[in-house]
Formats: sequence, structure tokens, C-alpha cells
Amino acid sequence: MPAELLNEFIDKNCTITLMGDEHIQMTGIVVAIEGYWIKIKEDECTRVINGAMIQDIKTNK
Repeated sequence: MPAELLNEFIDKNCTITLMGDEHIQMTGIVVAIEGYWIKIKEDECTRVINGAMIQDIKTNK
């Protein structure tokens, strides 16, 4: 997914679904985007994911 599209999700609570055999979902606040890497702050941890693996991203209310 192009970084330009992801920029609108910074500082928002989102649910992200990753591609693969098992559709892994994570929910957290997108805190940074650098290249194809996305930093997500979850309740108990901070995670860095590869943006090329994102199948779906949506904002939560």
C-alpha cells in the first residue's frame, strides 16, 4: 500500500488486516510511517509492520 495513502491514518485508532494464509488483525493508533514501514501503538505494545502486507485498514470510532 502506498505511503501517501497511509498518511491520513496517522494519529487515528485503526484496525489493520494483513495479507497471508491467516488474516491477522491488529488494532491500535498509527504513530509513524517511514517508507513502507508503519509503527502502531497497541494497548500493551508498539509494533512495526510492513505496509506492503496490508490488505485492509479502517479507522475506528
